[in-house]
Amino acid sequence: MPTIEPCGVSFDKVAYELRCKYAGDESGGPANSASLKAAEALLQEYLPALKALPGAEVTRVMCGGCHDFKIVVNQPCADHDAWKAADYAPAPEILAKLKAIDGISAIETQEYTCQPL
Repeated sequence: MPTIEPCGVSFDKVAYELRCKYAGDESGGPANSASLKAAEALLQEYLPALKALPGAEVTRVMCGGCHDFKIVVNQPCADHDAWKAADYAPAPEILAKLKAIDGISAIETQEYTCQPL
């Protein structure tokens, strides 16, 4: 298990997050947001491929207040390193399709440790 020294943070899982902001509906909320609906449909389209990644745990994070939509793929370190070497496929396709959705903005990715304790 890798450890970040000298702080002593150990981990055996690394996550890759795809995130964006979606536009709220007419009331400013998520309930009837066309961009949230489209982002969720895109996730469902790619969910089987993401879940098929070795050791992958896939989580969706959605906030109705700040309009965050996130897809988090958490894997054991070795599996994550192999996925990273493959340029995180199919993540680039997902990101390109997110960019094409009207009302989606602030598209970013981030890699971090995500360790169940």
